Parts: sequence; C-alpha cells; structure tokens
Amino acid sequence: MLSRPTPSTEVEIVDSLSHPLAVWLREVLDGPQKAARLIVVDDEENIFQALRAGLKVVRVFHTADQPLSERLRCALPPTATTHEITKRTGKKLFETSKLSRTFAVAQAPEPPELTDLAVLAKDLVVLEAPGISGNVGAIIRTAAAFGVGGIVLLDAEIGVYDRRLIRASRGHLFSLPVVQATTADFLTFCRQHDLTLLITNPHASCPVDALAGIQGRLAIAFGNEKEGYSEALLEAAAFQVKIPMNPPVESLNVSAAAAITLFQRVSGNV
Repeated sequence: MLSRPTPSTEVEIVDSLSHPLAVWLREVLDGPQKAARLIVVDDEENIFQALRAGLKVVRVFHTADQPLSERLRCALPPTATTHEITKRTGKKLFETSKLSRTFAVAQAPEPPELTDLAVLAKDLVVLEAPGISGNVGAIIRTAAAFGVGGIVLLDAEIGVYDRRLIRASRGHLFSLPVVQATTADFLTFCRQHDLTLLITNPHASCPVDALAGIQGRLAIAFGNEKEGYSEALLEAAAFQVKIPMNPPVESLNVSAAAAITLFQRVSGNV
C-alpha cells in the first residue's frame, strides 16, 4: 500500500533519497501508483493542462533554480503542497529518465471506455500497437489542434499516463478521451456504431487530400512504426489514402503522417 508522508507546515527541501517525500516519490515512480492512480506530470504548461481538465494535483516539486511561477501557485488547489527538491536527489529518483525542474504528482481520472466514444460526433484517431511514447504524445497534441473527438490505442503496451507521452502531448492528453482496447473489440465497436475506418497506405490510389470530401465521422487509423497494420485492420478499412512523397523517401514518421492526414481532413473547413 502506498505510504503517505506526514504533512508539514515548514518549507521542506527534499535533499536525499531517505527523505520521506523522496521515499513516497520512489513508490509513485516504481509502480504502486497504479492502485492509487497517481501520475507524474512534468513542466508547468502540462500541469496547467491537467488542472484545466479537472485533475487533482496532490504535490508539486521544483528545483532551487526553477521556482514556481506566481501564476501556477495561484492556480493550484489549497490542498496541493509545494516542495523544493535538489537536482542531485531528483536525478537519483528518476535515474535514466528526464529530470524536470518542475513536476507534479496528480490523481489520474478514471480511464474512458470505447462506449464513451459512441456519443461523439467528431472523428477518432486510432493507433494500432504504438511503440514510441513520444509519437503517441505528438499525435494526441495534433489531434487536439485539429478538433479530433478522441484517441484509441489498440493493443498498446504503452501506458496512457507515461511521463514521456504526457510531455510530448504538452498536456493535451488530459483534454481528449484516450481509450485502450484490443483491435478485435474496436472493430466490433465500429460495426455496432456504423463507424467508417480509414487508413493511410503508400500503395493506395486515392490521395490524402480527398479526406476533406468524405462525409460523416471517420476512425482514422495509423499502424505500428515498424510493422504497419494488422491484417484485421487492413481488411476492415473502408477507405485507404496515400500521402504523395518523392520516391527516394520510403516512409514518414507516424506523427508526421498523422499531422498531414489530419490537416487534410479539416482543410475544407479552414
């Protein structure tokens, strides 16, 4: 069970791994947070996004050379506590992960389910077996920019609240429903709700700019960075579009492909 450090009214500096708050942070980072649903949110902008989305921020940490802005202090709920942590201790805690000079521990919301997406009128972005957290985060940020209704991660080993994913999304993960599901369950969902599936394929005959003219809601899918799409997803796709490229270029990064595709989807309304 996750331990709870004793609150203190004094300004505390977390300066060693034996400090009670360092012990608590290690537990949060090592896994027991899954039961308590505690997540780490790096950087002030991401913390603001979490607060706007209604997440409960429990504690905020900062290094001596990065004091919290007055704007963030005013935005924090009265129950949130702030603490200074030395860089040396932070580096030991995060080990090979990136140390942020400002980060928060927050209560994650209950994860949405596929059924929660049924009522959405907007397109969905679907990522099958994504392997790189940064790509997923970047695609979520792009999806938020272009008005996508929600994200579906199929057969993903990446956790929705992975620190790198949150950071790459610039906190927009918290403004969109992100659902984890199996490919089989998602395809059943598409059939049940008459949802049209579209994929990008370099061998397709239809160019990506045709997306703007397709009526109705779409599930726009992107495959794994190395393996592409599963046979099940390929067979279920009602539309396939390609992004024209110079022949020497074999492929695009999936986040770049998603940005081009989603822009083309909304280009008729820009």
